[in-house]
Amino acid sequence: NAWDFQIPYFSKKYRCISFDHRGTGESDKPDNAYSTELIARDAVWLLDALGIEKAHVAGTSTGGCVLQNLALDYPDRLRSCIFTNTWTKADPYMTRLQTSRKQIAQAYGTEEYIKFSSLWTCGATQFHNMYENLLELEERQKKTIAPVEVLVARLDMTLAHDRKDELGKIDKPSLIIAAKDDALTPPYFAQELHGFIEGSELVVLEEGGHYSYRRSHGEWNAAADSFLSRVGELS
Repeated sequence: NAWDFQIPYFSKKYRCISFDHRGTGESDKPDNAYSTELIARDAVWLLDALGIEKAHVAGTSTGGCVLQNLALDYPDRLRSCIFTNTWTKADPYMTRLQTSRKQIAQAYGTEEYIKFSSLWTCGATQFHNMYENLLELEERQKKTIAPVEVLVARLDMTLAHDRKDELGKIDKPSLIIAAKDDALTPPYFAQELHGFIEGSELVVLEEGGHYSYRRSHGEWNAAADSFLSRVGELS
């Protein structure tokens, strides 16, 4: 349900496809075999299965790291990239945060993990203003969340991701979207990614937290729509 506010909007112009990464949603949840490179390969296999040669691809959070791998390892499959609320390489701040999330899951289980994670993914203003919506989202998460061992494996995967020294090789039209109040992947990561990718565009939203594409979907959609309209003829 991550792209609930994007698919109805963009499907008026484009064929829209979203998928659950391995270890999330309704996809299989093996105990191990997690890396952003492997999920990028899963995405390519999905394109192959659907008969899609090239696509505009948007990736949020971990999906943004997967998209870095796609752009570096499978550039011929991409028309353009939209990176949102993502990072380049875990720094001390993110390492401490993700380690804390892992420890919460191991010590207290998935329900407390969901509650704790909401503090970081929403941003204080969004948490306050949209609390009832947040509770509804948490209930939905409880139905599909992975077992603790899979959560831990995926959190370790986020800390292991590192293509930072290669990001300057990405040559696809790229839009990078961040939110000022994203406490999980602060906007300095977006600024860093923007600096690496020549010709990329950077949009920093006033608020939206880590789920800016949901919390500030109007502004997010407008930025992405403008970008896709401009790069569509070039790709």
